[in-house]
Amino acid sequence: MDRGKRYRRIGSVLILPVLLLLGGCWDRIETNDIAFVLISSVDLEDDGQVRVSYLVPLPGQLGGSSGGGGGTSGTQSYYIDSDVGPTYLKATAKVQNRMSRKLILSHRRTLVIGEAMARRGISDLFDAVPRAPESRLTTYLVVAKGKGYDLLNTNPRFERFPAEAIRELTKGPRTMPQSTKDVAMALTFRSDPIMTYLEPVSSQIGLKKSTEVQFTGYAQFLHDRMIGVYREEEADGLMWLSNNTKQFLLDFPLKPGQDISVQITEGRTSIKPVVKDGQVSFNVEVEAVGIVREDESQQDLNEPKLLHKVEDKLAEQIKKSVQATLKQMQAKGTDSAHLGMIVWHKYPALWKQELEPRWRELFSQAEVHIKVRASISETGLINQNVTKDGDSN
Repeated sequence: MDRGKRYRRIGSVLILPVLLLLGGCWDRIETNDIAFVLISSVDLEDDGQVRVSYLVPLPGQLGGSSGGGGGTSGTQSYYIDSDVGPTYLKATAKVQNRMSRKLILSHRRTLVIGEAMARRGISDLFDAVPRAPESRLTTYLVVAKGKGYDLLNTNPRFERFPAEAIRELTKGPRTMPQSTKDVAMALTFRSDPIMTYLEPVSSQIGLKKSTEVQFTGYAQFLHDRMIGVYREEEADGLMWLSNNTKQFLLDFPLKPGQDISVQITEGRTSIKPVVKDGQVSFNVEVEAVGIVREDESQQDLNEPKLLHKVEDKLAEQIKKSVQATLKQMQAKGTDSAHLGMIVWHKYPALWKQELEPRWRELFSQAEVHIKVRASISETGLINQNVTKDGDSN
């Protein structure tokens, strides 16, 4: 046989199996057969049943710019379906059985947990949710005041989908977003997670009423069960203790009835644990930088003495918020700032042998020494209210 023909025959025999393997659209799913989930919620009903809800965009309403379900005028651009079952997956199966398209979770960015479900415990969710290959560990976990289903049914005017408003508030400039991975790591370490706490609120824009989504604070967990909420001052202190400083506004009085508003622009927290005679204490050092946004006292902040007074008051306010958070944490025995992890990093052997079994007790009795250094980097383009001189004449 001709050598060239022999090589061609050998090549054909080798290429044929490869072509069979590359014949590859046998397991494809057409776009027309898919329902992309943007957000979902899970609730606990009064009878103990689990309710799941899914928000999916309607393909027929996505092409135009005429409006969205929760946004401007026009027909809804999304659809919410919901059902109940004894477990999360069985409820999901009931929703899927009546949908003409397959629910796909790869585009879900937020999972909302109703408050009743969060208070019962979320450990069952961490058996079902991460098992789905397309369910991302970067999905944000949120606790809703009341029902998670109600949060999905808000109609924020500024976004086309409620899912977008909820996601943006969760990862906004003032919040500490918590992903599925963050919460799972905290629970694995036998620590206490937190989650962003949102609630639906009534609003009115012009002549039309709407239901907006509002950031309220952070859900406080003991292991996998929600037991409280960090609000306002406690929420700010939790941010400092977590060394996760955001840009936010602090108001405090310089004189009775005369507040000053300072926007925090930078911050850093250093926490050093000390173990002595079987007891644990912490040295907390906070550094904060802010800029003056409003001054009702109408003082000349260009004077160093007055500026130092503002800085001292700012440091005092930050210290009070950290103390308020620690008080709530120790009263309920929750290590929401993961201080146990800091102790473990510094004393790994001692932690395993002595501290971990008694950590709840040790933490509730731990002394915390707080030192805050605050500075004002800007007082604005004016030193005093521009109308002050005119009023005094």
